[in-house]
Amino acid sequence: MTPEIWGMVAVILLGIAAVAGSMALFKVQGQWATIAAVGRATGTASVAITLGLAVMAQGEWSPVETRQVILGLVLAMLCIQMVFSWRLGIRSAGPVLDVVAVALILVGVFMNWPEPQPPTCAQRSMAFGAQWVLLLLGSGSTLVAGSAGLMLALRKGLAAWGKSPQQPTREELYYQLAQAIFLALVALGSGLTVSVWWAWRTMGTLTSGDPREMWMAIAWLAAAMSQLAWHLEGHRGRWVAGLAFVAASCVVFCLLFLAQLQILLGI
Repeated sequence: MTPEIWGMVAVILLGIAAVAGSMALFKVQGQWATIAAVGRATGTASVAITLGLAVMAQGEWSPVETRQVILGLVLAMLCIQMVFSWRLGIRSAGPVLDVVAVALILVGVFMNWPEPQPPTCAQRSMAFGAQWVLLLLGSGSTLVAGSAGLMLALRKGLAAWGKSPQQPTREELYYQLAQAIFLALVALGSGLTVSVWWAWRTMGTLTSGDPREMWMAIAWLAAAMSQLAWHLEGHRGRWVAGLAFVAASCVVFCLLFLAQLQILLGI
């Protein structure tokens, strides 16, 4: 089976999770929370299979191949959410996270991306691969935090209309946001540190020349400001959620649209 088929399976399963999560959000009677959890778990497995098939089609795992990077980002985001649910007892960020995952899969699998340049010998090193594993882990964490921030905004909007969603609660979302931002700071910081070390060892410079690294650094700074925003006096929750959304937006622009923009501008 092709990556496109398994990608569509993942989209359907995560779409079911999004619908079931919406039903649970609006307190519709039924086991919607369980259905959403099962749909998300099976959807995550489908994303892993899709990524594996994409790697086989390319012949190797390569962080310069956009499809693999996007699928890796989705897989990291979903796995982090599942670990939070299992180890910390944090519910998902409602249907928002599932909708984000569906959108990323559709763009990553079915969009016609430019043919990547073959990786160099230096890019096949273990340090380069470890760098991008850490960066994708941190990027997935920012998306989990950003989804929690969007869910907080959705809860506020529903409350203004006289509706009070049952789950996830406001406290759960803030807890998830804080944990995801902390993980993003550790993973992105570690990935950027490895990237500097790798560039210095291979080229004698502090950067490899990949503009994605600069945007990853910007995302790390936005995540750091989100973490520090907990110490503000008033409306700190808005600042924390808003800056988490900025960090997630930087990651999405960096990994999805930066390469296309460079091609359009002839850079």
